Amino acid sequence: MATSEETKWDLEFVRCKVPQLIPRSLIESVKGLTFSPDDFYSYQVRNLDNPNNFIFYLINPIRRVHGFLWAERNVLDSSLFVNTFSVSKEYWGKGQGIPHVIEFLRELCQKVQIKRTYWMTTNEKFFVKKGFRRSKNVLMEYNFEKV
Repeated sequence: MATSEETKWDLEFVRCKVPQLIPRSLIESVKGLTFSPDDFYSYQVRNLDNPNNFIFYLINPIRRVHGFLWAERNVLDSSLFVNTFSVSKEYWGKGQGIPHVIEFLRELCQKVQIKRTYWMTTNEKFFVKKGFRRSKNVLMEYNFEKV
């Protein structure tokens, strides 16, 4: 396996047509995951034709899936919420993929007329270093199971 310094970002975003082609390991590797890969596959299959659901593979030149991006549009406030971004470990390192994701999201937002993007993360410091800023909105969580 190549080191992160040797691995160039050769991945391309392609609209997902068969969610089951996303490796289970990529779904399971997402921190804070609250759903199973089977739940994810089932949801995506039901929502492939939903114009507000955006699911993309990250594929290499030989069409192997190395990641995915899942986002949903809120049509009432023209925003996009990035639910999940996951990429194979061989593409990790120094955030080289984030500029590509940002550019891809910029193009997607222009194409579908979205004004702002929200991204939930468990690694705030990393994203601030990449140019993200804290939103005026605050994500709050209430867990009904603990009440």
